[in-house]
Amino acid sequence: MKTWMKTCLMIGVLVSTPSLPQAAQPFVEKDSVEMVNIPAGLFIRGSAVTEGRQDERPRSKVSLNAFAMDKYEVSNTQYQKFVEETLHKPPFNVYGDGDLFKMKGVENRPVVQVTWHDAVDYCFWAGKRLPTEAEWEKAARGKDGRTYPWGDHEDDGKLANFDGEWRGIDSLKNVSTQAEGASPYGLHHMAGNVREWVEDWYASDYYSLSPERNPRGPNTGILKVIRGGSWRSFLPDLRTASRGKGGFALKTHGIGFRCARDMHVSKKTRSQNKAEGKTSDSRNR
Repeated sequence: MKTWMKTCLMIGVLVSTPSLPQAAQPFVEKDSVEMVNIPAGLFIRGSAVTEGRQDERPRSKVSLNAFAMDKYEVSNTQYQKFVEETLHKPPFNVYGDGDLFKMKGVENRPVVQVTWHDAVDYCFWAGKRLPTEAEWEKAARGKDGRTYPWGDHEDDGKLANFDGEWRGIDSLKNVSTQAEGASPYGLHHMAGNVREWVEDWYASDYYSLSPERNPRGPNTGILKVIRGGSWRSFLPDLRTASRGKGGFALKTHGIGFRCARDMHVSKKTRSQNKAEGKTSDSRNR
């Protein structure tokens, strides 16, 4: 009798317990990478007339919806899981002969020798996407228009991995290192280590033509934007406003990537934003 009552109570609890609303369900990425939430709002994009290069101008304020971005560059271990689950072609082993994923000591180095399409495929598999160029710049420099992720002063030799020669496995730092050089939001290696693919097509005059809200780059193009410096870049390419470019089939020892995703806004927050004259609906992207 007691057993029967206990069973009924358990069934009653299971039946009467309401399921969580969709908005409350945790977001789980396949690669289990820690992501950083970047709040909606304005940031300073580009360089002043007396600074940087022509394609970084005009300097202006740009507004973005909230988004999340990987705290670290995608590592070889994470990319290995993607390759094994999808049978995607593995990257070229830059450290020697044989299977890259069987080598010791490369597990937490950023994956390189990946094309723009490789990066897109990985992010899609992980339930995410590549960041836009504007999102990448905001995540790297914050809202105050700083020159480097860590501030306006030049690197003292501890903040970034750059201006080096190829030394094999020692050329690239583990993705979670050099926290002293992290961006205002805590993202590592937004300057140096590897340059990073972003979503946008490249156009030298895009900043003079782009919308002030959620710019996504030109509709078409020949080259894709690459952001951040690499282990061999010089100091000017470590600036948060510096823009690089390359063909979408380009693969080098110095290009990797990280992923981003949209932030899902609750109905309550959306109503509050509407009442305050703000817009954070993803349709404005």
